[in-house]
Amino acid sequence: MRASTLQVKRSLTTSARTPANDKKRIAVIGGGISGLTSAYRLASQLPKDRYDIVLLEHQQRLGGWIQSERINLPSTTDGATALIEKGPRSIRPAGLAGLVMLELVRSLGLLERMLKVPKTAPSAKNRYLYYPDKLVKLPSSISSLLFALVKLPFLRSIVPGVLGEARVPSRFQRPKSESSSEKARLQQRELIEDESVDSFVSRRFGKGLAENLVSAVIHGIYAGDTRKLSVRAVLPYLWEAERVHGGILRSMLPAKRNKRHRPLPDAEAAVKAAKQDRLKAIEKELGKDMLDSFKEISVYSFPNGVQEIVQALEARLAESQNVAVQKGDGVTSIIADNSGKVLLRTGKGETIEADRIISSIPSSQLADILPEDIELLHLKHNPSANVGVVNIAIPPNVVSGYKHIVPVQGFGYLIPRTTPGNQDGILGVVFDSDAIPDQDSSNASQRPVKLTVMMGGSHWSSLSTLPSEQDMKDRAIMAVSTHLGIDSSLLQDSSKVAVKATLQKECIPWYTVGHPVRMAKLHEALMKDAILANKLTLVGASYTGVSLNDCVAYATEAVEQIVAAELEGEDSIVTGLRSFAIPPVAPKQVKSTTKVNVNAGNTRPSTAPQGLMGPTTTQFALVRGIHTQMRALSTSRPRSHDCKSTSDPISLHDPASEEKKSTKSLNDILLDSIRASGPMAVSTYMRTCLLDPMQGYYSSANSPSTSREVLGSRGDFITSPEISQVFGELVAIFYLARWQSVGAPGATRIVELGPGKGTLLADMLRTFATFKPFMATLKRIQLVETSEGLMELQLSAIRDALAVAGKTVISAEEESTTPNGVVVEWFPSIDMVPVHAEEFTILTAHEFFDALPTHIFEKGADGKFREVLVGIKPKSAITVLKPGDTAESVKLREKEELGFVLSPTPTPWAQMLAQNNPRFTHLKPGQRVEISPESWAVARRVGELIAGRPAAPPSSLSKIAQTTAAVGSAEAEAEAQLERERLETITKTEQARLSIVSQGGIGLIIDYGDDKAFGNSFRAFRHHQLVPVFESPGNVDLTVNVDFLHIKSALATTDVRYLGPLDQADFLVGMGLQMRTERLIKGKSEQDEKRIKDAANRLVDETGMGVQYKALAIVAAPTTGGSGDNINNHKSNQAPERNNDVDPDVYPFEFQQ
Repeated sequence: MRASTLQVKRSLTTSARTPANDKKRIAVIGGGISGLTSAYRLASQLPKDRYDIVLLEHQQRLGGWIQSERINLPSTTDGATALIEKGPRSIRPAGLAGLVMLELVRSLGLLERMLKVPKTAPSAKNRYLYYPDKLVKLPSSISSLLFALVKLPFLRSIVPGVLGEARVPSRFQRPKSESSSEKARLQQRELIEDESVDSFVSRRFGKGLAENLVSAVIHGIYAGDTRKLSVRAVLPYLWEAERVHGGILRSMLPAKRNKRHRPLPDAEAAVKAAKQDRLKAIEKELGKDMLDSFKEISVYSFPNGVQEIVQALEARLAESQNVAVQKGDGVTSIIADNSGKVLLRTGKGETIEADRIISSIPSSQLADILPEDIELLHLKHNPSANVGVVNIAIPPNVVSGYKHIVPVQGFGYLIPRTTPGNQDGILGVVFDSDAIPDQDSSNASQRPVKLTVMMGGSHWSSLSTLPSEQDMKDRAIMAVSTHLGIDSSLLQDSSKVAVKATLQKECIPWYTVGHPVRMAKLHEALMKDAILANKLTLVGASYTGVSLNDCVAYATEAVEQIVAAELEGEDSIVTGLRSFAIPPVAPKQVKSTTKVNVNAGNTRPSTAPQGLMGPTTTQFALVRGIHTQMRALSTSRPRSHDCKSTSDPISLHDPASEEKKSTKSLNDILLDSIRASGPMAVSTYMRTCLLDPMQGYYSSANSPSTSREVLGSRGDFITSPEISQVFGELVAIFYLARWQSVGAPGATRIVELGPGKGTLLADMLRTFATFKPFMATLKRIQLVETSEGLMELQLSAIRDALAVAGKTVISAEEESTTPNGVVVEWFPSIDMVPVHAEEFTILTAHEFFDALPTHIFEKGADGKFREVLVGIKPKSAITVLKPGDTAESVKLREKEELGFVLSPTPTPWAQMLAQNNPRFTHLKPGQRVEISPESWAVARRVGELIAGRPAAPPSSLSKIAQTTAAVGSAEAEAEAQLERERLETITKTEQARLSIVSQGGIGLIIDYGDDKAFGNSFRAFRHHQLVPVFESPGNVDLTVNVDFLHIKSALATTDVRYLGPLDQADFLVGMGLQMRTERLIKGKSEQDEKRIKDAANRLVDETGMGVQYKALAIVAAPTTGGSGDNINNHKSNQAPERNNDVDPDVYPFEFQQ
């Protein structure tokens, strides 16, 4: 091949350039359709004497997910073959992106080889759903759609929703009287809003359409879940229809007849106009005759499949003297060069110097090869679909023996999420022999029947192991046999039927809710990056669209911008993501050396997406754009979670059991509650925002209904365990030291409050695994968690960590029969975690107390404390409500927002927690104090779990009651007798409590705070930044500083003793941080050594985490049991005198407080 020769002749090393060869080099990473298009366009438009182009692909073939293959058919004597597609199978010539693809096809000389399918063909008109147990033909026009809504039983229920859509309020509707500044502010906010496809369709059309039709369409395009995908990214047409026209049906009305119509802001209108200009330009270039010839064409392909485009591109690149194509050697790292260039290091050890890079590989792969000191936002945010593709080809001589081996003609069928009995996770089936009928023969009697079964996607998102090739074949045969009535024994006969199975791993990126905003942030981050700003351009399906048309169009646009920058001095920064910019930027018209000028403006993904099942057609026009992140409300209490066995990893989440969801945002729900019942305590606001069953910040974290993460670089905050594994290792060593010092109890359990992703627990377990005697005693792990999404992550982390020690996760029922098993259980609250005297308890509460609901009080000039409440935002920062004010007396306004108000009089909480507490008498008028009774209750329960026995009763109960009866009277004697009996009962109860023989335990509370109360620490975080506490309730992390003195007062009522708090830095250094870090860096590279040291230093930074975070150690305090003296000690909250032999030091290092 010519390309191979070029590779030998052309040096790709980093050696210094000679004057004779002072050429710039542009490297294209990835040889899929986006990379090939980029390289081809660059080679066509840049001067060959000034620029070299190198394309690097790690596979031995080009084309990415385009995989056309011609196979030999069995049981034939004439050598008949069949063309099968393992990826995209056809292309739709519509929209701007479709025309850009047509221009590419024309430039490659492939127009004459096209196989065109007219809109009148059965495959263009007939598409089906399989629901609930049969094929149902979908309408192919708007008129037939209305007829089908009445005729088809499963669609009949959506008729009211469709007919009433025009009357559904728009989320963008605002009063005409609003000020220009308010209008501008809200328009800016609209640019960052989003919603799931399912939420959008359900809100505007009802659940029926969302679940029975749209879920199937999204299965065909993205193999994804409508409850997770972004409507703005996936179906932008619908989002814009509501935003501009006030509804989907209203978009069909002229603007003058639509009272809800709102023109786009000027900047967005300019972008849209530029897009129209580009569309007109390319239409003019292609010519009227060519456009007319495609008006009645539904889709097209080629005799040897879509792969012909790839082959043509490869051949053109091989003919270019300034292009090198390097296959079988991908880029493993990108290195910044002080000279202003970048270096690419390949898997085979070659180093390539480049002036620019175009990356077309998946964004998650790019993140792995970027320099460690460069962090581009959100590259790893979106997950991707794993799809099983099974091609079935039945030779014509076998087909001839059946009257109709496939009972219907058409493109194929899709399967909605609601179809029962779809345990195999089938997404849909394409009738390939109908879709592109002339691909194998122009004679219908000589054509094989070809079917492609798609499976997996969102159905497999929770599987730990993907199905095997044979398993996929079996599932496909079962589906085709059940759905189409084809004899399964025939399909299983390899001598008669060809069946090929392919697992396409991470083949379709899922644009989850918030994708456009994340891409805007990535665009901004790349523009500001000191090293890569004018070096790196991003193209490909990870960012701008998954269809072939989108990939080609956006790669073409990016190259046009690069060419303009290189040859005409335009902006040198080309991110490839300009269409996502916030605020939108109208592009400059750029002269191009190509015939087709498609280089500027906003080319958001076309409104005619295509995916696994091929392009969508008019029958899906009504549902072509639905998704926005408005989470739904459920008033149901979160159900309790039993331990899940290893054979049932997905059973933690059961969407079918969720109650019907409301479409109101949490902010609206809170406002409604305040209007109805008046202002609420800050603690109530925190509890609702953080723990609401459906929309709470923690409850819904990582759930299938939302893509939002709370922890780590992609979340809102990062914790010590996420920074360095050393943190978890040292905590584990701390626990091991105590376990050994008290005699190595024979049964142990681990309890963690709010385990997050399970990172800390996993690091501890891996450390424990190195000490087999301890692991032999580990019986159970009990976790307090409310988020089902986080439970899944925790389960995975625990399972992997336990496997290191040869342990498995089991249910409580399996405990007696599985000696190497560890019971794992989840509890929605700490109150439900049982006290186990017979097991040594290790309890961790890391960054847990800071999120517990807290009251805020303010001292008035009269010395009385009033409670700070959450109400309707007044004009001033704080307003004292007058007694008698009611929600009915306040006129509701559209602009109502949440804000702080003061209670008009002291509330019971203010009286009980602040007014009567001597700790706060010194406060001056206007000062505030934060008090969390829930933290006190949780701390008391922590003490009980560690002590292995219930807490002592309040000391007030043991005091002798005063009497007014006369001394010596019968009444006094009776009262005295009752008092003696009461005290005797208390004594017996206390003796019974203390007689419990407990294995004891140890615990750590690690959080930010101090041994004091705080007054103004209530705050919110989002994306690692401080934000207002009322910004987007349920989407931000609410937190307060921890009052450790308050916690210790609760612990003092239990049979534990505590020491601290001490700075996190002191704790980690005392536990051997330096020694462990030095051990980790041995044998590491210079970069790894720096990373490990930086992480360790961050944990002990005396200007940050090292002193802001405190550690409070808690251990069980052994008692002699049963004596009256001991009881009296407990009554006075005084721990008994310690015996170092049975109760050693809390910290295994010298500690001074």
